[in-house]
Amino acid sequence: MKKILYIILLLILITKKSYSQDYIVQVNDRNRAIELISQANALIENNELEKAYLTIVESITIDSTFRPAYLYLYKIFTLNNQFADRALNLLIKGRSIYNDDDELSFYIAEINRIRSDYNKAKLEYSKAINFSKNNDENFPLIYLYYFNRGNCNLKLNQIDSAIMDYCNSIKFKPNYSNAYYNRGISYYTKGSIEKACDDWYTSLKLGNKNANVYIDKLCKPTKNKSQK
Repeated sequence: MKKILYIILLLILITKKSYSQDYIVQVNDRNRAIELISQANALIENNELEKAYLTIVESITIDSTFRPAYLYLYKIFTLNNQFADRALNLLIKGRSIYNDDDELSFYIAEINRIRSDYNKAKLEYSKAINFSKNNDENFPLIYLYYFNRGNCNLKLNQIDSAIMDYCNSIKFKPNYSNAYYNRGISYYTKGSIEKACDDWYTSLKLGNKNANVYIDKLCKPTKNKSQK
């Protein structure tokens, strides 16, 4: 009887639902995937990124539903952008499993933005934002969802949309100096000089010394504000 129970325990299945599909993973496969990701983390720490990438791929091949694998994949990309294409393909695979995952959508957007594909990036940031509204808007990266979508809008010369995104970024992180800095650029592009200078002064007060470049060149008539 004990032997039968042992066999049953080994055959317990883990199921992750996505769309109308069921992803079935055996416990042994999940354990192996976890072990591989632990090895990949050690390789990343040693800056052996190619080996780490291949280890993550092996983990995903064994258990495509183990979400941390995709997060480590993005970490490799942040350390070396040459992994962009390979990381992007696997992150898209992960998002097809975790189909309402705002964090994975954000990472897909980030890779597209860094590759200067601003339209694709904007679409993915929008997905991340929409998913976050149904998930947890307390997730600490949400201010970047809006900020980097704003950056895409700014690159695409969609200035009003950029301003709205920077406003939302500030709503989620009121002391984020870069959002004020870039919103200032957006206001200046629209010809709203006073609003632009107000944002650059705020950005400077929050520690962004780059704002001084714009203040010195464009805000001299109101320079005394920096002393307030």
